[in-house]
Parts: sequence; C-alpha cells; structure tokens
Amino acid sequence: MKALWLAAALCVAGSVPVGAAEPAAAKPDRGVWVIRDVTVIPADTDEVLAHRTVVIREGRIAGIQALGALLHPAGARYIDGRGKFLIPGLVDAHVHIATEGALRDSKNPLLAGLDTGADHVYDRHVLLSFLKAGVTGAANLGGGAHSDEDLLWLRDEIAAGRILGPRLYVAKRINGPRAEVASPRPAEVPASKPGAPTTAADGIAAVRAARERGYDFIKPYQFLNRETYQAVVEETRRQGMVSSGHLPELGCGVCADRAFAFAHPLDNIAHSEELGRYGRESDLAPRDIDALAERVARGKIGVTPTLITLKQILHMYVQREVPPVPGDWLALVDPVTRLDWAPANNPYLSAKFRNQDGADTFSAGYDFSRLLTRELWKRGVPLTVGTDAPLPGLAFGVSVHQEMIELREVGLSPLEVLRAATVNAHRLFDRQGGSGAVRVGERADLVLLDADPLADLRNVARIDGVFVQGRWLPAARIEAMLKESDREMRELSQRLQARQAAAERSKPAP
Repeated sequence: MKALWLAAALCVAGSVPVGAAEPAAAKPDRGVWVIRDVTVIPADTDEVLAHRTVVIREGRIAGIQALGALLHPAGARYIDGRGKFLIPGLVDAHVHIATEGALRDSKNPLLAGLDTGADHVYDRHVLLSFLKAGVTGAANLGGGAHSDEDLLWLRDEIAAGRILGPRLYVAKRINGPRAEVASPRPAEVPASKPGAPTTAADGIAAVRAARERGYDFIKPYQFLNRETYQAVVEETRRQGMVSSGHLPELGCGVCADRAFAFAHPLDNIAHSEELGRYGRESDLAPRDIDALAERVARGKIGVTPTLITLKQILHMYVQREVPPVPGDWLALVDPVTRLDWAPANNPYLSAKFRNQDGADTFSAGYDFSRLLTRELWKRGVPLTVGTDAPLPGLAFGVSVHQEMIELREVGLSPLEVLRAATVNAHRLFDRQGGSGAVRVGERADLVLLDADPLADLRNVARIDGVFVQGRWLPAARIEAMLKESDREMRELSQRLQARQAAAERSKPAP
C-alpha cells in the first residue's frame, strides 16, 4: 500500500508514449511532458487553440506551440493529444473535506477513537476522489480544531509532493455565539469566549491568529454581531487575506442590517442562499432579485452560488431520501460520510427539519437563488463553483460537475461555466499563484478530456488524465490507487457496523 502511494506522489506514469507499458520505477521529479496535437482551452479568454503541442516542465507550462514546431525536449515523455482537449484543473470553491481530524472533532459517539487505518489512508482516499473528477483545487470553508490542523498539514504535504491531492486553500471560520447574537438587546452581548468573539478587539485578534497559524483565508460567519463582523472583515483585508463566508444575521438588536452588510463587503459570498435571506422580508419577490444583484455588483463582491446544495436539500425535503449519486461515484463515498448520510444522522431527513418555520418556502428559495444567480452573471459578478460537499448526496469531486450543470442551466455558456470552475476560483483564493489558465508560465494543474466540453459541458466527466503540479496521472492510475484503498475502507465500514451493533445492544429494553 505505502509503496504505491509513494510511487504515485513521485510522478508515476511512463517515460514512453501513453498507451505503452509503464516502467516499474518512478522518477522522483516532475520531469518533462509533451502533449502532442491537443486542443487547448485556456479559459481566461474566449480562445480555443487547436492542434497545439504543450510542453510541461518541472510543474509548469513551459510552451504552447503550433503543431509544426519541432519540440523534442531532452528526457521528455509524450502524450498523444489527438482528439483531446486540455483545460485548467477544476476547483471546488466551497467544500468541507472529511479528514481523520474531523472524526476526532465529531460529536457522534460512534466515531470517538475510531481507527481509520495506517498512513493516512482515509485522508488519501478522500483526496483522490477529487482528482478522479479533475478537481485539482479545493477551498475548505471551515471545520473544527482537529480537522483544520489536519487540513493545514495535508495542504503542505500535497504542496511538497508527498501526498497526492488537490491544492488546498484552508479557511478559518470565525463565528459568534448564536444565542447571544439573537438577543433583542445589544446590552446583553457577553464577553468573548474562545472561538466566538463578540468584540471588535477579539475579532481582530482572531484574524491575526489565523494569519499567524497559516490559514489561507477567513470565513466570517453569520452569528458575529455587528461590531465584530465589521472588525473581522476589515482586519482580513488589512492582513491581505481573502474573506469568503456568510452575510451577517438580520433582525436582532446586535445584528447588522442590509445597508451595513454591503457597506462592509466580503470578497466573496459563500452561497446565493445567503442573499436569499436578505430578500425574505418581502417573500422572495422577484423585485428583490434586481436590487440584491445590483448591490453585489456595485460592491464588487464575488459569489459561490452552491445551487446544487439547495437542489439536494429540496430533494430531501420533498422525497424524504438522499438524492442519488451520479454513475459509480457512490462506491467511492467513504464509510464515515455514508454514516452521516443515513436517516438516523441526516438532519435534512429529520422531523425537526421538516417542521421548521419556513420549510414550505424551500422550493421558492431554490428558484429565487437560480434567478438571482442569473442576474449576478448578467451583471458580470465573478461566480465560482462550489458544492458544500459532503452534504448528503454530494460526493467529493463529482459534485463539482453537478454544480457546473446547474450554472449552465441558468444561462451561462459552457465556457463561462468552465471559467467559473477554474480561473475565477484562482483569482479569488490564489491571487499570487497565477491565473489558473492554460498559459505559458502557469502551474500545470490541468485536465485532459476525451471530448469537447464547449460542445457539451457534461464532457468534463470524460477524463483521460490529470496533471497535478506537473505530475501526470492517467485516469486508470487514479482508479487503481482508489482500488488500493478498498480493503481499508471495507475494514473501516466493518468497524463502524460493529460499533453500531454494540450501541444497539446497549440500549435499555423498551
């Protein structure tokens, strides 16, 4: 097991043309790759560059030349690009990655002290699921203390080439105490508690601590009171960090109002549903859509709509079941996530969820968000592709394809959707790391497709292989590595089942 993971991380595949036998040993560097006669879709413009030869050297795109150019770099390995399409790697701009640390954070007693296997096999399995879908970047929008520490470690291991996975951008979520924020009188705001600042000074300190710890961006959350929310947003900007999160809560003595939220704008709003909250006082009327979209555009705020998230929640509310996962992807969903999706643990299938105030407006909320997203797009608001996976029914990786289809259905062209899933996310989370486009000098995080995604956006699922920081991984190799973790995932599932059985036996007789 460990040998296979290591070989993959050190740039597997052969020193011969693709299709021939691969060598037994892998070289410890990224090496030089040449893709011959491929159609390049840079994604930062409307260009489509047919019949190009692309050279990748030491993790970066070193050349994009017309087919007739004589390019034979020393030691190069070749890929036949005929009939194929090279696009930037996809980015999930809103995800909550399951890690071994997240299990330690879990309040579910079935997970306490659970053995997930050696050599971070659980983490590696989850990360490979992204690569299988061509997702070479992922922004994690906050977790618990242990999961955040795991993610920061995994981020650095991936960047160093020791673990295979998408490039990670890790958020520090900063939130206030909900009960106090909901209080009707500002005077009742208590002293700050660790992890829940209620003063401007403590909000500023939280941002600075996150910066020092090495977080990539800040996720302000909705239960920060007015004073603290403003301080967190402004200090994030002063620290040169990005803010992507929730809009502040409305309707209480210490809460913000609409004018305040847009006077102190985030860089990016993490859900279109957040804007839906701001249109709810007039029953999500169509007239609210123009006003909200105009405010976002004027504020130069980006939005990650997460329409697929709302669609899945609506499905669970109406159908009372977890939505089906596309194709063969359900088999890749790890046992812990499956446990969370099960009816006993799934809040979206609970009576409490169904009976909450406003539950009968879920359908209208989804429609409102779709129309709002269309208006945002028409005004040039930068949109990104995010999923909120692993929300029930949303598997890591493939859910990005599902959200891309959602954006296509509200009016974006295939190229505009592709741009939202690639270069827009890079501009948001990785401003110093290049554009994310398929251009000379950019990092080689790329996807080679067997069919044209501009002719049919669903072709983003027809993946021939993925470049991760210049390391070529054919689709078959990714599948083989996922297969290698099958035994550990089965054993993990058995351990969970044993714990569930023991918990059932320990229940008192009725």
